[in-house]
Amino acid sequence: MTRPLNTDIIKKRITEKRKALGLNQAQLSQQAGVTPAAICQIENGDRVPTIPVLHRIATVLGVSLDYLTGKTQDSEMKDLLHNQEVKEFFRDFQSLEERDREIIKRHMEIMKKTPPGEKK
Repeated sequence: MTRPLNTDIIKKRITEKRKALGLNQAQLSQQAGVTPAAICQIENGDRVPTIPVLHRIATVLGVSLDYLTGKTQDSEMKDLLHNQEVKEFFRDFQSLEERDREIIKRHMEIMKKTPPGEKK
């Protein structure tokens, strides 16, 4: 049996991380692609974000979904860095020129938008 999302943890962690980054609700909403009202409602505990919305917020805040949902106390994405492939990717990515990093970012955005069955 799965447990429901703890909205108290979610709203607290989104608010804390947003403020730590110096973002207001409007800035977070714009960067995450949601309405300012949605961010306000989430932070007030009046709305439970969908997983896609939560993922976009986590990406903007630079934290993992596990952190936002209370599964881990680690606010950074260090949980990912326990994976050797991820470590190697980031090391390689850092060594590239800015132009090449931008190309990779664009490719990643395209791949994220492509449904799994359509990838070749």
